[in-house]
Amino acid sequence: MRNGARVFGTLIADHSISYSLESHRFRGNRELHIKSIRPCIMLGIRRTPSSMARTSASSLGKKTVMKPELMHRTRQSSAISVLPDGIIIQGFHWESSKPDCRDPSQWPDGKVGSTWYSTVKDKVKDMREAGFTDIWLPPPYQSVSQEGYLPTKLYDLNSAYGGYRELRALLRELQAQGIGAILDCVLNHRCGDQQNEKGKWVIYSDELAHDNRRLDWGPWALISNHPDPDLAGTGAAKKEPSYHAAPNVDHSNPEVREALVSWLNYMTRPRNLGFSSLRFDFARGYNAKYIKEYVDATVWPRGELSIGEYWDDDGGRDPTYTSAEILTNFVDSMDGHAGAFDFPLKTAIHQAAMNNDWSLLGSKEGLPGLMGVRPGLAFTFIDNHDTAPPQAHYPFPDNLPKLLAAHAYLLSHPGIPCLFWQHVYGKKNGDGFVNGKEVDVTLCETDGQVDKRGIWVPPNNPGFSWEQRWPGTEPWTVGSQDAAQGPGYTGICGEEIKKMVTARSQAGIMSTSKVEVLVSEKDLYQAVVTGRTIYGSARSGESREDAVYQLMVCIGPKAREVQAKEEWKTVSYGSLHALYAFKTSVAHVSMEESVDAVHPHTYLGDATKGSILPASFDKADTVSTYDFF
Repeated sequence: MRNGARVFGTLIADHSISYSLESHRFRGNRELHIKSIRPCIMLGIRRTPSSMARTSASSLGKKTVMKPELMHRTRQSSAISVLPDGIIIQGFHWESSKPDCRDPSQWPDGKVGSTWYSTVKDKVKDMREAGFTDIWLPPPYQSVSQEGYLPTKLYDLNSAYGGYRELRALLRELQAQGIGAILDCVLNHRCGDQQNEKGKWVIYSDELAHDNRRLDWGPWALISNHPDPDLAGTGAAKKEPSYHAAPNVDHSNPEVREALVSWLNYMTRPRNLGFSSLRFDFARGYNAKYIKEYVDATVWPRGELSIGEYWDDDGGRDPTYTSAEILTNFVDSMDGHAGAFDFPLKTAIHQAAMNNDWSLLGSKEGLPGLMGVRPGLAFTFIDNHDTAPPQAHYPFPDNLPKLLAAHAYLLSHPGIPCLFWQHVYGKKNGDGFVNGKEVDVTLCETDGQVDKRGIWVPPNNPGFSWEQRWPGTEPWTVGSQDAAQGPGYTGICGEEIKKMVTARSQAGIMSTSKVEVLVSEKDLYQAVVTGRTIYGSARSGESREDAVYQLMVCIGPKAREVQAKEEWKTVSYGSLHALYAFKTSVAHVSMEESVDAVHPHTYLGDATKGSILPASFDKADTVSTYDFF
């Protein structure tokens, strides 16, 4: 049983949050590794089971095509409870399952080498040292497609990524290092493994022995209004969009929901698999109230925040279609018990890079995307397995300076960052063998084209023509793309990105941290982001000043023209970005006060006063190679 920690706070006039520390909470056996935790914040995606920190939008403006909207936060007077947030890495890419570890014939020497699970396991300590707190793992169950997104037998945990034993070994290593594992839940649809009397693949087996609710469903568990009659069941019709490639599950059926809750509990109980949080695939395919029901019955009571993939790309016609208003309604409908991937923020970063207009990253009036209105529920990202090549549904331009600039922005700003595996670690497995096709290290942004939707797309690998990829009238054919990957997917930027991760972690930047935009121009975006407060004499009796940790980020061609002050420590520096870390003295807080109303985050002080770190903590205990403060 874990210890419990709770941090309570109230939003104040400058949109930051004040806290009083009550007790401690660590995931798994993280308390055994307390000296390995950076001296900044409690690691992990954290929310207590009471109401979420949310600001209300004073303006949900109309979305304009290819132009990010700015969301304005206003003060909320009701009490909230918040815990420090995490830094996620997506622990796979679209070709991580190639070659399939279940098929030796796919491997060069006919003998299975390092599976994907073992490849990730080898990186766990490095992830911890950099400051990652959680990893989103690929779908671990049987699937028609080896990537895992056409699931069949959910209890059969032998997949193209590795076997059941390897999965357990990876999860135990993650727990030992204090890193949470996010389960990819593909619950909107499920493929049958048997045909009914009419030849339809709508019969499901559940052959493995287990003590949970059975998943041997029939047509009764499927929606009746699937666009393809051969994939329709006899359950209720649904109003939400259908996933065309597989039978869609009828979540309105209580028996279906009970079985799924039983399976989710099996996957998330620490004594079973021990996944700590949930990611819901194709979340717009069923009512958000069911997602809330699933998280409330599983991980939410343990203080975990789950993620919904709510991405409406208008049938493949417009990847920018999902607005901040759409996502705000989505997360609000779940009472903040789950967040969402911030696609409108990706659009803002994407368009800033495409148009070389860095003012699109924000202004004094507000910040773009869900981050600008529900920052504590915004999972921010640059690319993922769907958007990046080879699928290339919405790829970031293949330009290394722009890629580093995007990471400098993402890792210095509010929201909960989710980084893409290939940007950090590349594409090779533990044997040095490339999963999938080789990366073209000569590729650059000018080799791609802007398609009919106004989206940059890299050139194809041999086998598909440009006309096949973007016919303009058949949006469902976009899956035929076999786009090439450039140097940004080799991990060449990985060490620089990890420095930024460490700086964010050490600074105590959280999803709700205060941002002050100093400059918002085409050639320069500059902002200072406030992290945690370090209390000196007011807390420990020593003759030290209270200080607040901050990050200064400059993006654009004029970033290097910003005169760095002597006390600023360089985190990362490039042709289009500069990221600095520094601390600023603040007025002392009296011993009677339990919070600092201006700078709200966790502090280093006497253990009896509520610090999350032991009184004997010393900076030498940090595992990071870098010390930015």
